[in-house]
Amino acid sequence: MEARTYVTAFLERLYMAAHPDLTAAARELVHEDIPQRPGKYATSEHAQALVSYLEVHERLIQELERIDELPDAEFEQQRNRLFDEAREAFAQIARTDQLCVDAALVGTLLTNISIDACITELLKLEQRVHEHLQRNVEGFDDEAPHFWDERALEHRAEREGRPIDAAMRTMEEPEFIGWLHTLEALAQLCLASARYRAAEGYARTVLRAAGYPSRQEGTVFLVRARLEDDEGFFEFAHELEATRPNEATALVDDSPWFLLGRTLLLYKTGRRRPAKRALRDYAARCEGGAFFLLNPTYMMPYLPVRPPAREPWNLTHQAVWEADGIIVDTPDFAAWAESIEGIRESSEDFAKRYGF
Repeated sequence: MEARTYVTAFLERLYMAAHPDLTAAARELVHEDIPQRPGKYATSEHAQALVSYLEVHERLIQELERIDELPDAEFEQQRNRLFDEAREAFAQIARTDQLCVDAALVGTLLTNISIDACITELLKLEQRVHEHLQRNVEGFDDEAPHFWDERALEHRAEREGRPIDAAMRTMEEPEFIGWLHTLEALAQLCLASARYRAAEGYARTVLRAAGYPSRQEGTVFLVRARLEDDEGFFEFAHELEATRPNEATALVDDSPWFLLGRTLLLYKTGRRRPAKRALRDYAARCEGGAFFLLNPTYMMPYLPVRPPAREPWNLTHQAVWEADGIIVDTPDFAAWAESIEGIRESSEDFAKRYGF
């Protein structure tokens, strides 16, 4: 989740609680103004730390996008400089406020250490934040379906005079968002380092949160495909369709993680004909599906989690990027995919349309 989304929701909750007598029109004005000028509404040290994180993070992403077209050597030099500057800024924010979880998280991800060392540091962060949530955050409950106790939500709604559900509670609690981000980062690092069961466990924990779009179902699909767990792969797809019917098309039918994972699963288990049909379905449904599969394309490391899709092909790129280790470990898969009629042509057509 983007920092501006949850930081402004947090600031708005604080402001409304401090000004309960605002008219509906005034509330609407505040709602529109906070995303534009969050610093104006950051009246506590914690709020100021969150706004500082938001500003540093957005500046880092903007600068990375600006240098994207530079020659490789210059790009690497500029990127390293940006990473160094951002890491120091995040470290300073984290030292000032230990509850600004994302500052500590992204600072760790930018540190030049091994995956194993990074996982160790993130496990420490996750434990610390989880203990804070258990001890200090009203209504947080590991056993609740969406981590928020229903009675606590009702009491809070009565106290504040507004409806509050689990999704809203998620959005307004930065430490909870930071914890979910940390779990997402752990899931990605575990997937990349062949800790498949751990990756699925972290992903499934994140999926329990309400009001938090994450695409972590994609991690589960890739894990099940890598482990050649045919029954588990399709059971999970049916689980999503049953529990989230309004989102089933995006999460399963049109999901590049599901469609690519299904192709890999069928290929790895020796079912070439259905694998061929699945590959064509993936290439037809996912913008850029054939291109990114045949042409591994660099992606900026997640800082801290999957960025929102701004182009039709962004999700496909993410899915293939995350599946890279599985594809490399599947003998002849890429060559087989390229040999299937229509796949190379689909790749070339996409490249021409988007200027790759």
